[in-house]
Amino acid sequence: MAKEKKTSISLRDKRQAEFAEVFLKHGKFGILNLCPRFGKIYTTINILEKLDKDINILIAYPDLKIKEAWEADFKTRKYKNPHITYTTHLSIKKHTGGVFDLVILDEIHLLSEAQIEAVKELKCVSVLGLTGTLASNTERTLNEELGLNVLATYPIEQAIAEGVITDYEITVITTPLDDLTKQNYKGKLKTEKKQFDAYGWVIDKMERQGKATMFLRLARMRIIQNSIAKLKLTQRLLQKHKDERVLVFCGVTSIADSLGIPVYHSKAGDKEVFEDFANGEGNHLAVVKIGNTGVTYKPLNRVIINYFDSNGENLAQKINRCMAMEYNTPDKKAHIYIVCSTEEVEKKWLNKALEFFDKNKIKYI
Repeated sequence: MAKEKKTSISLRDKRQAEFAEVFLKHGKFGILNLCPRFGKIYTTINILEKLDKDINILIAYPDLKIKEAWEADFKTRKYKNPHITYTTHLSIKKHTGGVFDLVILDEIHLLSEAQIEAVKELKCVSVLGLTGTLASNTERTLNEELGLNVLATYPIEQAIAEGVITDYEITVITTPLDDLTKQNYKGKLKTEKKQFDAYGWVIDKMERQGKATMFLRLARMRIIQNSIAKLKLTQRLLQKHKDERVLVFCGVTSIADSLGIPVYHSKAGDKEVFEDFANGEGNHLAVVKIGNTGVTYKPLNRVIINYFDSNGENLAQKINRCMAMEYNTPDKKAHIYIVCSTEEVEKKWLNKALEFFDKNKIKYI
């Protein structure tokens, strides 16, 4: 008589099943705050397998790459339901006329005020919010506006201790904004430092007058995105690690193109360069707004984050995803460099993101 094969269950599998049960036992209404790369989709599939097979489901996500991940994992797990509707956060409002048994809000922390208002209009029985980086103020907003509580949390340090994600070391390298090279800012030649300070002075003045400053703040943010000083510092890091495999995340295509290394972004059509790097060919690659979700890279030596914005959760999530990549380093840790200016505004953005991480694993240069 043939013996039955025993299916080995990993600790990750066990945790995914546990968090699925938490949601099912708490009224099928709430948020699972599970660190990035833990397997939030697999956890959700564990939930769906316990529900009726033909329920109406709405899955909302911030970008289409995430939709591809859902479809791929459904295929892998052989989960089929013809009544699944996919939508971006931006298009949730288009589905307020439907009726859903379950609404899944992936990356729920990224919902804007307008998108939260659209969620309120949805007709649904159950709601599952998924996130891996949830700031306390965002958690409070989601509770007050949508009535959603965090049902379970799987923090980064526990995931590291249990071998679910890689341990990490974050190195923050700062540089003053360039005050030598003059650039054209609306017909006036100024250095990036002087233009940044000029915006700051106007923003402070307008705030005292009770006027809106959003567009000026965005303009100031663009100076940091396009910073010559941060570009040069990133180039020095790449030169220092010229024989290692390094992935660079940039904020704009002009900076990526100026690094002097292979690039992949929306304006660079050669996807083969990106695929070759992911498969282990070449030492350096710069990407813009892509390459950190749903991609498996052959082992890297380190990652450089050249730019981040004012949303601390976005940067924290990017760091977490960097930690989930494979690393060919002696200590087997994820080595992540963050390039930051010495401006208090940008350091404030950075500090908001680093609140999610162990201070003993962060060093400043």
